[in-house]
Amino acid sequence: MQRETVIGRWSARVTEACWLLALTMVPIFFNLYSARHFEPDKAVTLRSLALIALAAVVVRWIAARLARDDRPAGEGAPPAVGPPFWRRFTAIPLAIPVLLYALVYLVATLLSVVPATSFWGSYQRLQGTYTNLSYIMLFVAIVATLRRREQLERIVTVSLAAGLAVAGYGVLQHFGRDPLPWRGDVITRVASTMGNSIFVAAYMIMLVPLALYRVVTGLSAARAAPASANARVEWGWALSRLLLLGAGLTLLLAMIKFGAAVRTIDFRYWWVLPGAVVCATALWWLLTIGIERVGRPLPRWPAALLLAYLLAFGVQFAATAGAGVQVLASVALAPRAVDWWFWLFIALALATVGHALALTLPRLAGPPSQLGQRLNAAGAAGAALLLLAAIFFTQSRGPWLGLGAGLFVFCSLLLWQALRQARAAAQAAQVARLRALLIGWVALAVTAAAFLLVFNLSDAPIFERLRAVPYLGRMGRLLEVNSGTGLVRRLIWVGDEHAGGVAALITSDPLRAVVGWGPESMFVAFNPFYPPSLANIEARGASPDRSHQALLDELATRGVLGLASYLFLVASAVVLSWRLIRRSEAWHWQVFFIACLSVISANVVEGLTGIPIVSTLTMFWVTLALLVTGGALAGHYQLALAPVPAPAEAPAPTAPRSPAGGKRRQPAPRGAVARPPAHGASRNTGTLLALGLVTVITLGALWRFNLSPIVADMHFQQGQGIDNGALDLNQLVQALDAYLQTVRGNPREDFYYLNLGRVLMSLADSLRTAGVPLGTADPAVSVADLLRLRDREAIVGFVQRTSPMEVMSYAEAVLLHAHNLNPRNKDHYANLGRLNTYWYSWSEDPARLRTALDWYERVTPIAPQDVTLLNERAGVTVQMGDYYAAHGDPAQARQRYEQARDLLQHSATLDPRYADTYLRLGDLTWVQDGDPDAAVANYVQAIERSGALVANAIERIADGLADRPDLLVQLRDAYERHAAAQEQRLAAAEARRAPETDVAALRQQVALLHSVVGLLSVRAGNVGAALEPYRRAAELEPGRANYSRNYAIVLSDTRQYDAALAEARRSISVLRGQPDAEAELATTRQLIALIEAAQQGR
Repeated sequence: MQRETVIGRWSARVTEACWLLALTMVPIFFNLYSARHFEPDKAVTLRSLALIALAAVVVRWIAARLARDDRPAGEGAPPAVGPPFWRRFTAIPLAIPVLLYALVYLVATLLSVVPATSFWGSYQRLQGTYTNLSYIMLFVAIVATLRRREQLERIVTVSLAAGLAVAGYGVLQHFGRDPLPWRGDVITRVASTMGNSIFVAAYMIMLVPLALYRVVTGLSAARAAPASANARVEWGWALSRLLLLGAGLTLLLAMIKFGAAVRTIDFRYWWVLPGAVVCATALWWLLTIGIERVGRPLPRWPAALLLAYLLAFGVQFAATAGAGVQVLASVALAPRAVDWWFWLFIALALATVGHALALTLPRLAGPPSQLGQRLNAAGAAGAALLLLAAIFFTQSRGPWLGLGAGLFVFCSLLLWQALRQARAAAQAAQVARLRALLIGWVALAVTAAAFLLVFNLSDAPIFERLRAVPYLGRMGRLLEVNSGTGLVRRLIWVGDEHAGGVAALITSDPLRAVVGWGPESMFVAFNPFYPPSLANIEARGASPDRSHQALLDELATRGVLGLASYLFLVASAVVLSWRLIRRSEAWHWQVFFIACLSVISANVVEGLTGIPIVSTLTMFWVTLALLVTGGALAGHYQLALAPVPAPAEAPAPTAPRSPAGGKRRQPAPRGAVARPPAHGASRNTGTLLALGLVTVITLGALWRFNLSPIVADMHFQQGQGIDNGALDLNQLVQALDAYLQTVRGNPREDFYYLNLGRVLMSLADSLRTAGVPLGTADPAVSVADLLRLRDREAIVGFVQRTSPMEVMSYAEAVLLHAHNLNPRNKDHYANLGRLNTYWYSWSEDPARLRTALDWYERVTPIAPQDVTLLNERAGVTVQMGDYYAAHGDPAQARQRYEQARDLLQHSATLDPRYADTYLRLGDLTWVQDGDPDAAVANYVQAIERSGALVANAIERIADGLADRPDLLVQLRDAYERHAAAQEQRLAAAEARRAPETDVAALRQQVALLHSVVGLLSVRAGNVGAALEPYRRAAELEPGRANYSRNYAIVLSDTRQYDAALAEARRSISVLRGQPDAEAELATTRQLIALIEAAQQGR
């Protein structure tokens, strides 16, 4: 056998390090400094590690090939014999299914309606062909490199350690100990390190079978293991391992807390959490190499890596603190994060004590003892329990079903395989016990399935009560398709009466039914089939990018070919698992392959109602690699593409000859230096050149395709942090700089151009309001001109020399560029329409209105059921009518008004629950027909659907109805009814202890509705009727100064001066605790003075 080179050995180590880091970094890491935080950053991490792993495999292959080719003549291996390459390739299990899967992905990408997005991935997910090929690269790296059982077991151990980190963080969230202030509720349904309760549960259910594998094999091995020779030493080693595990977990917690507690003006600490994951992985690696056994010294590099990390962190923290560019959050802002330093100290202490024990404890000789095996099984059982608890706290029904499927497969096959072994060993009593267990287990599973079915179909009172039980009740609503997530899925899958959803998308085009619309294409391909009813449940205007059903996603994106390739891959893995289970003789291999099959089963079942994510797909492909390599390690086949060398014949004993003349080689003269053969130098040079070339290409690809887009997104996050309200010119320059750096870092991402265009529009408006001459539009401007502004000084110069019209031209150029990058994205049409409408509002150029209308007309075939865009088109059409009416062309004006009415009526047909349609119909009826009664009837319908939306226009409406108090009373009564209904919603939310964020949002909405009731009461001439609604608004939102002032005013107007003064003074006490409240304080003090004057003059 050929001896491996030094470069080959190090390449193999790099490859293994990459797949171990993929198992920890992907599920644990999230990026607080980027705009997306979770999935795209995990995808880039996976891409990078897979690319490095594959490069290391290539380097190893090149080194081996050069070493073989450069050997001196006569020292080479005998000529290879055996079947041709393709036969050797197809002999590798899963090789053909994986190859077909990859080829179908490439074909679907080439034929995609959005090829660039299909390959690189969408902005929100980054799950394009590149990412999916990266899973396959990781699979190939493991299959090509993993050759020892300890490597396989290391994957299991590290996976479970990462699962403990994810599950532990989820449990902390459930008990309200999360240091990060997430926007959503992570207590009722934990989201852990993945930002979504379904995602994290889908990942954890794949780890439970691996934990059970360790439990079963540990207990089985303990029965045959010798008794412990020194129990105290074994307990000491168990403590050492526990401390090293805890050091990694605590380090991660400390760095998560650090991210919440320490704020900087940039993203200089981006490396802190991934660095902590790397250090934790190194500590967990120590648990896998048997440091407790004789002859296994404790490696020093994990401790050195941890110390280097802490040193680098300490230096940067001190330097940043000295520069004054970081802020430490107060206890009030981050109550569970300010103690990050304490947890960092605990992590260091745990690592120190763990290493100290590992250095001082006596090494264990001989095979693992009974106590050691039981301790290992107990550790795995603890991991399984923590995983199950976290899965339970997610309240995710799809993953629960997947977990049930995985457990059923694991326990059933385990009992069946144990029964086979007992029969083979003629153990009659054991056979009887195992048969009873198997029958009982299957009966229990069937009973549970039957109960679940009845629980979902029956309306019996007992089941109705059970559906109200927390956690358990969710399993009684699996078939619910008329509300909640069930309704969302039904609408996405089959649509409504206006559009057919994913089913219509799949069947609309015979060619696309075969090859699909392209990976990551659903966001744009789904728009013509979007059911308008969906907008009343999810974010209005948003287009789904997944169907929440893995098989439908395959059909939609990769067609029948994609679905067939996926099912072929899964079926091949199932068949391989079954064959390996049946053919393996060793019990631990049987249990291992059962666990792999259980992981696949859980993942496939969960996918029937879920979305494949980076963490679950990584585990899926790693499990496939474990199956293939496990079969080889179990002795069922060999994994090798190289042909087998032919047996070498024994050479005849002949005198050595010179390669050139065939004569005997003469010894070198005395005193001369013998010249070594040139083959070694040639081999080393070739290997180094190949290594350098592969390294340069890999590093370039890492930066260009992986890291640069993430750095761009961190700049984007910076821009969003600045661009969050009314900005002055200095803030606009900062935001513009951040967005320009974003676009330079990832110029192919069309999403970034939207914010760049918007900030340019804000800049143009700021210049206009500052009195800068409007100037003229410049159609010759380009995005390239903007990208040349590489620093703040250049941007300031640009702002100083550019007129508002020219800035608007740049904004238009930016949005046009975004449209050209992705012409199927409806948002680009809408934004260009909005830009031109806004431009008309202060240029009064009718050409802008015509251009806006053209963009809205062009987007209608792309998104025909999007009522938001239909209404905006109707609004521009009304503006065109107003323009014609103002310029003496009533016929054209009437025509435009009728067109707008038709559009709005069509919108009302598509989505009768959209309040904006009725608000616009009311305005149009008033303008065109001069009929305030009909207008108010439409306004009332709008209020019944969304009083908060109409509240934005209520003062304008009330001003127009100043001479019609009867109509104002109708509006007030509609708001009173709406406020009463929302009060009931608020009471119900408070009663069931809904998340505080949801309750706070409801309070804000109800307070706004009561405030409008008070306003309309005053406008209708009934000031006394305004007292209670204003009081309730101030009670619900005591920090809103305008509610309090309005309440004080009506108290004063009804001559309740003491109460009015008390309310105004209460408002002042609240305002004093708020930042930037000087103007509100001054206004309230003036009000107090007026009330006091009125009180004295009564």
